[in-house]
Amino acid sequence: MLSFTDFSNKIITDLNKRFSEVIMEGNHLVVKFGPTSMSIPFNTMYKEYQSRKDYRETLKSYSRIFNDILSQYKFKIDYKNVYPMLKSRDFRQRENNIQFYREQAFADIDTLYVTDAGEVFRFVLNSDDVDFEKVRKRAWENLNKITNPLVKLDKMLDIFCLKYSTDYNSTLLLSTTLQKQIYKKVGQEYLFAIPSSTTLIVVKLRHEYIKIIESLIMIDNDPNKVSDKVYRCKNGVLDIASV
Repeated sequence: MLSFTDFSNKIITDLNKRFSEVIMEGNHLVVKFGPTSMSIPFNTMYKEYQSRKDYRETLKSYSRIFNDILSQYKFKIDYKNVYPMLKSRDFRQRENNIQFYREQAFADIDTLYVTDAGEVFRFVLNSDDVDFEKVRKRAWENLNKITNPLVKLDKMLDIFCLKYSTDYNSTLLLSTTLQKQIYKKVGQEYLFAIPSSTTLIVVKLRHEYIKIIESLIMIDNDPNKVSDKVYRCKNGVLDIASV
């Protein structure tokens, strides 16, 4: 039985012989084939290997899964499972062969779009044969169906976070449903942070809270980072907060 590290090194080496590029990003394995890429939680792969107790069969199984998804000539989007996802503006911008479909959200943050197949996310690309207007419309409709209560992180402070962990917590900031919660509990002017995909921090617009937010950003342990900055919403405009 291979250790987690040995399994990681071996399967990345073997998969790189079959696909354009295979790398680790945080706790996800990213597999690229031509202009297309996909990612999968690496823990899922290792758990399956532990269950099978057969490295060759695990490699064969995942190679087939990756190939089936990535080798499709035309990407067929499932509009029921497409969502927006906030990422930093420099997220994977240096990849010459892959151009993600993206729009400016605010400040240094972009909105990308993904199809969610449970354990696998697939980013929508500029080269995809899809109706991009429909992608945007359905993605935001789907996001607005997600409910997640905004709760106080500490009873003594006006610092709020989302009760449940999801891959869309940072993006929920822009959902109509959550904006109503923010206005009700915090007000229309506030500070916020989106350190990772699973983390959203919202606080009253008070300068003394900035240091606390920065501390919370530093201890966020989700490897799928978005931004290490503190932002503010004032007069409906989202921008980087002045420290």
